[in-house]
Amino acid sequence: MNTRLFAVPAAALLLAACAAPAAEGDAASGGGEPLASASPTSDAVAGGGGETSAPTGEADADNVFAFTAQTVDGQEFDGLSIDDRDVVLWFWAPWCPTCQMQTRTINAALPDMPEGVDIVGIAGLSDDLEYMQEFVSIYEVDGMTHVADLDGDVYRRFEITQQSTLLFIDDSGDAWLGGPSMTADDIVARAEELAAS
Repeated sequence: MNTRLFAVPAAALLLAACAAPAAEGDAASGGGEPLASASPTSDAVAGGGGETSAPTGEADADNVFAFTAQTVDGQEFDGLSIDDRDVVLWFWAPWCPTCQMQTRTINAALPDMPEGVDIVGIAGLSDDLEYMQEFVSIYEVDGMTHVADLDGDVYRRFEITQQSTLLFIDDSGDAWLGGPSMTADDIVARAEELAAS
């Protein structure tokens, strides 16, 4: 089980999601910034419980991946299925115009993602499952899994405060933050770095 967690400084999370693009070199810009790693603790992992997201089985409750949630299409998702793997988490909200525009970039990146690196959508900042389903359908981002974070637990676990955020996590738990200014090529290049690590 992955026992590393990245501490996300509050300043790094003030992304320009649904606002002006980030400046070059900013954590929200194409290059992304590495985040510090730390052992997870209940203090480091902000989180509330809820029916849609709760620690699973005998898993370490302090592991940010130790949750279950419903996907937007009604399946059960076990966060431990992506623990100790290279993964890109895309945090989005159905009402966010920047997220709507970002779907083009996500769709362009999907076919070129390196083997073993998945993009998993985390739909949040809304408790409206139907709205999330409509977003996935309208913007045709149905070629990937989307977790329905109806109670905000997954956002809190990963200390994400704004939508339109990309979180690149390698199999050791090290993470890099990216934002809406990343191109499909930027996403694929960062994913290739994850796969090579």
